[in-house]
Amino acid sequence: MIKYDVLDLEIGMYVSALDRPWVGTPFLFQSFLIRNEKQIQQLQKFCRNVEINEEKSDPSLLDKLLMYKRKHAPKASNETILTAPRRESGDFSGDLDDKKFQDELGIARQVYETTTKSLHNVLNDFRLNKAVSPIELKTCVHGVINGVMHNPSALALFSNLKSKQQDTVRHSLNVCILCLLFGRHLGLNDRQLSDLGYAALLHDVGEIKVPQAVLDKHSRGLTPEEKKEMEKHTEYGADILSNTPGIPGVAIKVARSHHERVNGKGYPKGLKESEIDYFARLVSIVDVYEIVTNHPGAKVHISCPDALKSIYMMRGSFFDRELVEEFIKCLGIYPIGSVVELNNGDIAIVVSTKPGKHLLPTLLVVKDSNGIRQQPAIINLEHFKETEGLSKLYISKVVDPNSVGIDLSSYMLREASMGR
Repeated sequence: MIKYDVLDLEIGMYVSALDRPWVGTPFLFQSFLIRNEKQIQQLQKFCRNVEINEEKSDPSLLDKLLMYKRKHAPKASNETILTAPRRESGDFSGDLDDKKFQDELGIARQVYETTTKSLHNVLNDFRLNKAVSPIELKTCVHGVINGVMHNPSALALFSNLKSKQQDTVRHSLNVCILCLLFGRHLGLNDRQLSDLGYAALLHDVGEIKVPQAVLDKHSRGLTPEEKKEMEKHTEYGADILSNTPGIPGVAIKVARSHHERVNGKGYPKGLKESEIDYFARLVSIVDVYEIVTNHPGAKVHISCPDALKSIYMMRGSFFDRELVEEFIKCLGIYPIGSVVELNNGDIAIVVSTKPGKHLLPTLLVVKDSNGIRQQPAIINLEHFKETEGLSKLYISKVVDPNSVGIDLSSYMLREASMGR
């Protein structure tokens, strides 16, 4: 529910409650869909605010409602918007020691590996035209949702693990994790997160119909004919999901439209701006981010911060402007998984960030200033402020993991194996 100023109401919004008793108003029902300007004028006459149910409102208004909700969300004392209060563990948002870090990584690894196996089974069933188990599919989606709610930072780290081969399963799972983190940041409710989870996890399901030879060449010199075949995966995916019981309608839209661009130069329909489903616009941003930072099919791999800079430059042309800006706020200046050099020369991996404090993340220090490997140790940059009488420690730059001999996957797997 969203508390809405009556001066901002639009046709298509669903009113679920007034700020005064219904008795004495001209409204016959206690909840209703706004269908005309007269209803808006009556609401403005009798009320100052109303409760709007975003799920029952016109779907085309979803992005506007969510933006309004974030803009008017209550603020904490440190001015950080509270969009996701359900952080029970694994968020590394408090003081983090080595043991807690290892434990949470161990839990996240179990979620990641279990979901990878289940998703592989689901895609195989699709590939063989077998009936897909709704229970297994739901287990996949809700397993990731639970992981994001309880182990968000740890699970985000696992979404950075590199795969040596083209892998639709891992790419889809990584996109799902990042989309749910983003959705939580946007303040989506449980139903919306579930729909987004299905949509993100299955956005590339149509690739099972694309010849493997074309998939292996993806983004690496496809012929015009191969490019056309590759682009068909959007329609293939929508067709597959349309014939699968229990799939949310939004997942079908995302499968078809996640390669549309707001300037109308995407495919398959060349849709523009609000013609593109809200979740498709969201998934398209995360899809590209994951490909250029992780995916072996990408022409060039770039650092997480550089990927965000590139996506920012494409806001308003390729991607939804407001969603891009929110995505950057969600991940922060130094996204989880970034490898950084500190002002003392130490090399570290970003393992957690806090809303409003993106310059002061929690780090896993893995090398000293001489480039010598050391026992990984957790430090929180919030504890190294000049005002606290300690030597100030801060990030001086982002570095290429390969240039400093850092294999993120090996570090994360080793730390996870030491946890519970």
